[in-house]
Amino acid sequence: MWCPQDQKITQRQGFLEKDTLDLAIFDGRILTEKSKVECNSEETIKKLSDFIKMTYPSVIINCLTTSSYYKDPLENRITIKIGISAYHAAFGADVTVGIGSVGGNFSVGLFPEGKWNAVTAYAVKIYDYRNSKELKKTKDIYKIASKSNMGGYITARNILNTCYMEANQEMLFFIDESLMK
Repeated sequence: MWCPQDQKITQRQGFLEKDTLDLAIFDGRILTEKSKVECNSEETIKKLSDFIKMTYPSVIINCLTTSSYYKDPLENRITIKIGISAYHAAFGADVTVGIGSVGGNFSVGLFPEGKWNAVTAYAVKIYDYRNSKELKKTKDIYKIASKSNMGGYITARNILNTCYMEANQEMLFFIDESLMK
């Protein structure tokens, strides 16, 4: 898979001003030996965490290690956990049905043959433990796209980036909605 391209974002200036947020991202994808990988798991996680930090400049964001994903959130702060369950592109002749798990829930997708197919999927968990409250919200985000093979790998890269941007937009609105006062 290719590294996600940079996105233009609308910063949420003043949102959660000076609040502390712990961010844990886990890449749960299973890549086969046939997978074309130009961007490893660490690079993908860094791109996503940098994107979130740029979106929320007023928040003090602690980027936790991947191993922190399964640890309990700390008291008196916000924790966001993002599980990357898919960030792939493949040609339709290679795969026509996708079966797997998004956020622990069974998921199936049909992909057209003879086209490039891309998917980005996240399992997002938000824990708001500020001021002695315990609020937990979860959302599975799943974006797919297909396009005919007009440009080869360039087509695959473009539709993968489209899915990535759409998934990120939905994730940001979920974060905004969950934590807005």
